[in-house]
Amino acid sequence: MIVTGLSLIGSNGNDRYVPAARLLRSSGVACHEEGAMGYPLPKENALKGPFRPMRFEATVEECIVTEGEIPKDLAGGFYRTGPTWRRPTMQGTNPLLGQDGMVQGLVLRDGRADFRNRWIRTPKYLLEERYGRGMFEWTDGGFGDWRDTAYGDVKRDRFNCGVPQGTANINIFPFQGEMVASSEQGGPPIAVDPISLDTKGIVPWSPKLSQGLHAPAGFGDAAFTAHPKWDHETGTLYGWTYRDFAPYVTMHIVHPDGSVDSRELWDAPYNTVAHDVWLTPKWIVMPFQPFTLDRKRIEKDLNIWNWQPELPIVIALIPRDDVHGEIRWIRTDLPPQYIMHTMSANVVDDKLLLDGPIFNRPPFPFEQDFAAGDDIALFFSIAKSNLGRWTIDLKTGAAKSEQLSDRPSELPKVDERFYGRGYTWGYQVGGVVKRNGMSMNSLVVTNMRTLSDQVYQIRSDQPAAVLEATFAPRGPDSPEGDGYVIVPVSWWADKRGEFQIFDTYDITKGPICRIELPFMMGWTPHGHWMDFR
Repeated sequence: MIVTGLSLIGSNGNDRYVPAARLLRSSGVACHEEGAMGYPLPKENALKGPFRPMRFEATVEECIVTEGEIPKDLAGGFYRTGPTWRRPTMQGTNPLLGQDGMVQGLVLRDGRADFRNRWIRTPKYLLEERYGRGMFEWTDGGFGDWRDTAYGDVKRDRFNCGVPQGTANINIFPFQGEMVASSEQGGPPIAVDPISLDTKGIVPWSPKLSQGLHAPAGFGDAAFTAHPKWDHETGTLYGWTYRDFAPYVTMHIVHPDGSVDSRELWDAPYNTVAHDVWLTPKWIVMPFQPFTLDRKRIEKDLNIWNWQPELPIVIALIPRDDVHGEIRWIRTDLPPQYIMHTMSANVVDDKLLLDGPIFNRPPFPFEQDFAAGDDIALFFSIAKSNLGRWTIDLKTGAAKSEQLSDRPSELPKVDERFYGRGYTWGYQVGGVVKRNGMSMNSLVVTNMRTLSDQVYQIRSDQPAAVLEATFAPRGPDSPEGDGYVIVPVSWWADKRGEFQIFDTYDITKGPICRIELPFMMGWTPHGHWMDFR
C-alpha cells in the first residue's frame, strides 16, 4: 500500500490526525509527504462520523478479499467522487460543497481489485497548493452555520482572479474513454485518467458550454450538470446548466467528437435547482420543481436555496434528436414534492412513467428549520423519500403521483446501458424512518414493471454509511440487469472501508464477495461504472 498526503487516521482509534509520512515511515509503507501547514480538524457536523475526511492519497494493490471471490468476468472500474476537507477557507469556515473533490477508483479485472484515491487537481486546488492556504471567499461562505454552501459568488482578488471556483466533488461519469468529474456549479468538468486517476485537466469541450450561476472566471470556465445521461450505442452525452437568471436552463448535447449542440430554455417557467432528468427514446424530460435558488437571498442573510411549494411542478419534454425542436411544456397539478435523483422512465400506452424516490421536501436546510448559528443537519436527517412514480398522460397532460413502496429509499441506479431505452430493473439504497428523516441500511433491487423487491440488509445498529451502489454487467451483451451490484460501505467507527459485490440473480443471498480497505473510506455522494471490455 502506498499512502501520500498530509495526514492519516491512525488505526489505533486515536482521533488525532498525524502526518502520513511520520505514521508510515517506520512501517515500511511507501509514502510521499507534501509540504503544507497543519490544521486541527473542525468539529462541525459536515466533518464528523461518515463525513470525516480521507485526507490522504492511497494506492492499494491486490486488495484483500475477506469473503468469496471477485467474479472473473468483471472487467472495469467503479469510480466515485466527493467533497474532502483539506484546509480552512480564507473565511475560516468549511462549506461542504466548497471542499475539494477526491476521486476513488476500484479497478476490477482477472479476479483482482486495485484501489486508488486521488485529489482532483482543479485550478482551485492547484492555486491553493501553490500557496499552502485557502485562497477563496464566498458571499455565502462566512456565516459559520447552516447557511454556508459555497454556491454564492467568489470574492475575487489578485490571487484568485481568473481561477474557476469549481471543486469537481459531486459526481464522476464515463465519456470519451475518460472519467469526467463535475461539481454542477462553479467550474468546468474535469477529465480524470481511469487507471492512474491523474487529473488530465478541463475537458476540451468546456468552452462550448454555458455559464451556470457565476460569470466565467476565464476562457473555458463553464458549468455542467452532475447527473448527465448518455446513449450507450452512440456515445452521445445529454447534459445542461442552470442558473438564477433567464434563461434559467441551457441544454447541452455533447457528441463523441466533442462538438456541442445547445438550447437555451427562454420559456422555462421559473428558476429551479435542475439537478437531474429522465431520458426516454424521444425526449429529455426535465422537471421544474419548486426547489429554487437565488443569490439575492444571501444579501438578506439567508441560504441561497428556497422551497416554494406554491409553484406548480412543470415538466419539459425536450426532443432528444433535435434539441432545437418544439418543447412540450406540461403544467401539472402534482402536490409539492421533490425528486432529487431520477431512476429511469418508461412509456406505456401513451403514459409517461417517471420513476424515482420522492421526497416530502428537499433534504436541504431552509430558514424555517434553523436559526442563525445552528450547525447544519445533513441530507437524510432533514427529509425522507420513498420510491414513487409520476405518471403523465401524453394525450391529455394529466398527471398523478404514486408512492410505490413504504420503505425509505434514495440514490437510485439502473443498468446504464439502457438509459433512454425503457427499463425493468432499479437499484436503491433502502432504509428505515428515523425522526424527520431516514437511516439507510440496505440494498434494494426492484422490478419496476411488477414492483417486486429483493432486499438485503447490510448493517443493523453498527455505525456505518451504505453509499450509492452501481450496476456492472456480466458481459458487454448481457440482458438488462444481468450482472452485479457493487456497494461501497464505510465502516467509519472501525476506520475501514469495504466494497460488497452482489449477484443480481439473487441479492438476498448476500454479497458473493467482500473487498476490504485498511482505512476509513471517505464520503462520496455519486459515481459510475466504466466497462473495460
